[in-house]
Amino acid sequence: MSSGGRVSIMLLSSGQQQLLGRLPQPRAAVGAAAPNARRRCRGAARFGAAAQPPAIARAAAPAAAASPSATAAAAAVAADRPTSPPTCELSGVLHTPHPSKFVDNNTSFVEEFRIRGNECGPDQRANIITIANLLQEVGGNHGVALWGRADSGFASMPGMDHLIFVATRIQIRMESYPKWGDLVRLETYFAEDGRLTTRRDWHITDARTGGYLGAATSTWVTINAETRKLAKLPEEVRARWLHLAPTPPRLVLPAPDTRRKLQEFPAAPALEGPVVSARRSDVDPNGHINNVCYLSWALEAVPEAVYGSHHLREVEMDFKAECHAGDTVQVLGHPLPQPPPASGGRQQQQFLHLLRKPQAEGGTEVWRARTTWVPKA
Repeated sequence: MSSGGRVSIMLLSSGQQQLLGRLPQPRAAVGAAAPNARRRCRGAARFGAAAQPPAIARAAAPAAAASPSATAAAAAVAADRPTSPPTCELSGVLHTPHPSKFVDNNTSFVEEFRIRGNECGPDQRANIITIANLLQEVGGNHGVALWGRADSGFASMPGMDHLIFVATRIQIRMESYPKWGDLVRLETYFAEDGRLTTRRDWHITDARTGGYLGAATSTWVTINAETRKLAKLPEEVRARWLHLAPTPPRLVLPAPDTRRKLQEFPAAPALEGPVVSARRSDVDPNGHINNVCYLSWALEAVPEAVYGSHHLREVEMDFKAECHAGDTVQVLGHPLPQPPPASGGRQQQQFLHLLRKPQAEGGTEVWRARTTWVPKA
């Protein structure tokens, strides 16, 4: 996907500039108190040296004179000790994310994020949960930059009148996962998708090199926030919304790939994860369980032999029903026939996933998904 010519945020109206200023500032580098500022980190302990602060050294001094052997040992240690603490230029290790901005005549929104250590697995790479959270964050910030922060829920267009957007389908395809400390650039924008649904796409790249990492697309409908029933977006609101979308539409994934239906789930699934109780901390601003939680729960049914040796290349998710704090959810999975090899001849494995409420509570299907896995390099 090409982002085309970029337009600086300074070309926005003063009102849009004020709204953009409401966004949280990007996570800055440790040493980036000012643009291009360099802060040297000094400290022998950080780099394995054994230097002690003077006060500690004095406290450790023996009351009596040291023996000749102890003196010789101390001299040998001193000879190996650096004469001055090592220095590292943090500005050469950590790079500051650029401020959020609009591009392409203000129809596309760009934001950069640094991958944190607690967002990575044992291989020091981000996982699909990290990516899904970033997609949600930049999508929400896009709305805040356009319309300001709402009193409840996520940012909402003027004139929505108790209507909120909820996702019915999300598809994420990753070619490579960023590493701890990498800067990731996410670009997002709207697109029309029929009369009752709308679409949001994301393009994910390495912010420093421009290398392609992945893409995602999603389908949304509007519901009444009070009745939780499906509602049509008013035509005047829809017209204003479409005015914010790129023309012609830019699709990050081929249209046929986004129309593939998920298989029916078998009556006797081969895989079963733990029964999950939805927590209060899982509830998002729209008042229901955050959609990233569903994906996190479903991955618990993937066999360890696959989870530990493969990357999740693609996930296609259909949201069937809402889930709320205190609900109990069964986590089920089932292997699918092996699909054709991925790029480079890599063999793929696929699984079908289902989240449902227990039969005693009606057995309602909450979420269904298909995951595609490729071996780690």
